[in-house]
Amino acid sequence: MTLAPESNPKIQDTPPFRIPLSEADRAFLAGLGATLRRYAPHETIMRQGDDEGRAFIIHSGWSCVHTDLPDGERQIIDFPFSGDIIGLRAYQSPSYISLTSITKLIVFEVPAKALTAAVEHSPRLAGTFLSVAARQRAILVEHLTNVGRRRGAARAAHLLLEIGTRLGGDGQRLASHYECPLTQYDLADALGMTAIHINRILKDLRELDLLSFRHRTVDFINLPATKKFAGFNPSYLLLERI
Repeated sequence: MTLAPESNPKIQDTPPFRIPLSEADRAFLAGLGATLRRYAPHETIMRQGDDEGRAFIIHSGWSCVHTDLPDGERQIIDFPFSGDIIGLRAYQSPSYISLTSITKLIVFEVPAKALTAAVEHSPRLAGTFLSVAARQRAILVEHLTNVGRRRGAARAAHLLLEIGTRLGGDGQRLASHYECPLTQYDLADALGMTAIHINRILKDLRELDLLSFRHRTVDFINLPATKKFAGFNPSYLLLERI
């Protein structure tokens, strides 16, 4: 991991802060003590069980939030994207999750106490953090429902639809295709299946003329039909400003 040079993006110009802010709020954000850090693929940024006094705001790249089991297995909880905040919780306590890069990853590392100071400083910033936390909670609720109640093919289709929508940035746009560096093992760990099962499911989805996931690209062959098949309603992905 290396520090980024001074010319790199500023925290106040990164989602979720691309909203009208007063000059005082922008100046406060600039003084939070955030450090822009770059990680290579497959690096551990936050490790489950470690004492943490940091939060991380994703700037760009792919990563996964996961829990690690004693037998070496893992459950992927989420794939966070630009603007998502990891570590919005009580600080100075052991982390209950790990954060690992999948591709090259750029994050803002912020002292957790600084986030508390931001909330106390500005109602606008407090509302922003609450909005992000509420959206992330809604995403986790949907993930629990997806793994617990949807059948395998619908489960995989729902996750791929969600990722495509989140890549759009506003929780509404969904392109007909997108580049995706996730492996079948990543999908298996996120969906509670085996990689062999994922392989079969992707084949089934392709043969149903719903979607194709090949050569690191997801293509929705019939987007309306895929949404209906998966029971996908993107409303939970909207960032409702508080």
